[in-house]
Amino acid sequence: MSSDFSISNNHENNAYKIFRGINNADVEYDWQKTDDTSIIDLAQQKADKTENKSAITIALEDFTNIVTGFNGANYTNIDKDDTKTSLKEFFANLFGKKTDNMFKSKTGKEIVDEYGHISQKDIFQNDFAKNDGIRYANEGDDLYASALNFAKADIAAIEKGYELANDGFSKDGKLQGKEVNSYLDMGIEAFDAIKELDLGDGDDKITAEEYASFLLAVDKMGNSDGVISAQEAAMAKNTDNEMLTKMAKEIYEQYNG
Repeated sequence: MSSDFSISNNHENNAYKIFRGINNADVEYDWQKTDDTSIIDLAQQKADKTENKSAITIALEDFTNIVTGFNGANYTNIDKDDTKTSLKEFFANLFGKKTDNMFKSKTGKEIVDEYGHISQKDIFQNDFAKNDGIRYANEGDDLYASALNFAKADIAAIEKGYELANDGFSKDGKLQGKEVNSYLDMGIEAFDAIKELDLGDGDDKITAEEYASFLLAVDKMGNSDGVISAQEAAMAKNTDNEMLTKMAKEIYEQYNG
């Protein structure tokens, strides 16, 4: 397993089931209940200086860049050993090229130490607590570019976990059925769902561009404000697969036609 939370597998919309940027905005999941926003607060400081990347995107990217394993759990997580400065980074720091990984900053190390282990679940929990949903875009940023960056970061985090659990796995930046099953117990249905969600080349994989298109489609159900809210997630959950896919397809062709 690459993730420490699994999603209910009932008769919900396929995009809702598979995309964490959508289903993690659903308030029905008990694991989301936390008041802590320290991870996202720190990430926001970096996001404020980065175009078209929200705090959760930054946090997922920096998590993926330093995670090395499972630390005794059955899901990827980082601990204080992952935040230590490497020899290469030490010499880079001497020449003023300091690492900008948020978890290796003084505050980041303190947060990791406080948690003991930080998982992908913790990052999503923090974002939900901060934004009452999943914020894929900061105010004023380009929605599609931000959604694309979030999708890339989320897929990369999922793939990194799968890679660490499966020797010989080759990452390609696309989401496929076996990776979905690392965080969502769907079995063969995951592969069927991926086929139905494919908006582009029909290779039975989901690209970041396709993922981003579904995010925008769900956001358009509400305010199109860069946040997948609990209300929008609930609407997506109960939307016909064909209808939501058609909406996403129009967005996909607009930006990737």
